Amino acid sequence: MLFSPSVYNAFLICKRQAWLMLRQMIADQSNIYLDIGRFISQETFLKEKKEIYIPDLSAKIDMITKKNGQYFVAEVKKSSASMKSGIEQLKYYLYLLKIKEVEVKGLIKIPTERKSLEVILSSADIYFIEDNLKNLENLLHEELPPLAIKIKYCQKCAHYEFCFC
Repeated sequence: MLFSPSVYNAFLICKRQAWLMLRQMIADQSNIYLDIGRFISQETFLKEKKEIYIPDLSAKIDMITKKNGQYFVAEVKKSSASMKSGIEQLKYYLYLLKIKEVEVKGLIKIPTERKSLEVILSSADIYFIEDNLKNLENLLHEELPPLAIKIKYCQKCAHYEFCFC
């Protein structure tokens, strides 16, 4: 079973947030960190093709760019603090595209730091993703959410009030 990249990324960070997202619990859209992300998306890379939606994969790719004659799928992040989860989310995009027989590389772009990191999908990554998808499917069938556990991401999370009110 495939899941949206947003849910997959949430699963890697916080199982409870993924459970909430699987049940269409909408995050607080007035969350300042969501606003910052939207601003960065709108105001950077103005010449690039951005926010490409692939309906049958429930995926919205941040950007497609061309570098040295090769196309890349790019994930834009506001800082390198979210680099690890950004890389894993991008590898999931690459995995979804590979299923569709589209072989591309990925780029993590951090405009505020003027950083760019090339990402490829390895066979070990595919194994890791498929194992996570099985665990995510198990989570989908859980009647109750996982317990709320405060982690470093909680303070900025748009689902915070679902856990700690």
